Amino acid sequence: MLLTERLVLLLLDPRRGTMQVQGALAAQTLFAAALLADLTLAGRLQALGAEWHQDSAMPLAHPLLAELQRALGMSALPPQRALELARRKLPRLRRRLLDGLARRDLLHRVPRIKWLPRAGHRYPLRSQQARDEVAADLLRAANASEAPSDYALLLLADTAGLLKGLPPAAHGAAYAALGVLDSTSANPVPEMRALALLRRVLLDQ
Repeated sequence: MLLTERLVLLLLDPRRGTMQVQGALAAQTLFAAALLADLTLAGRLQALGAEWHQDSAMPLAHPLLAELQRALGMSALPPQRALELARRKLPRLRRRLLDGLARRDLLHRVPRIKWLPRAGHRYPLRSQQARDEVAADLLRAANASEAPSDYALLLLADTAGLLKGLPPAAHGAAYAALGVLDSTSANPVPEMRALALLRRVLLDQ
């Protein structure tokens, strides 16, 4: 499951089947940033000084990541420009992510008004286990961040306003971990350098 899809599960109201982004960013910007983090974790987006570049033209299997690769192209880009491209060239991310999770039976897809399909859909939670696993991953990442995927989950959860729901000790540990990410400009791990650039861009939004 993509990190972006895990973020959707955390943001979803499981009974109402609706999603409200709690942070300062609009959903389109948040999910565009999350897909950039997914591309980083896949080893395809790397930091080159203050810019990102893709190290391979080989498309990834997930259609949204392959679409993002095409949108970014192969030229080096400042992270802000990469975020703008992702936000503009991958439209309706909220709905596309919800529909994708529904196709995999993790969510239900229910018309808002049965006799008026154009009114859109709600997406009540179908797999409580999947949501519980993501919530446990977030708590573990807060208390014992190790891999770049842990830091990516924390930075996106912070952007979405989700860290305030953690227990006090985990809340403090999460921000301590983000402090480590904020100082990783010279980190030897390529994914950490790229994630540090993403965090700076999100803090500037």
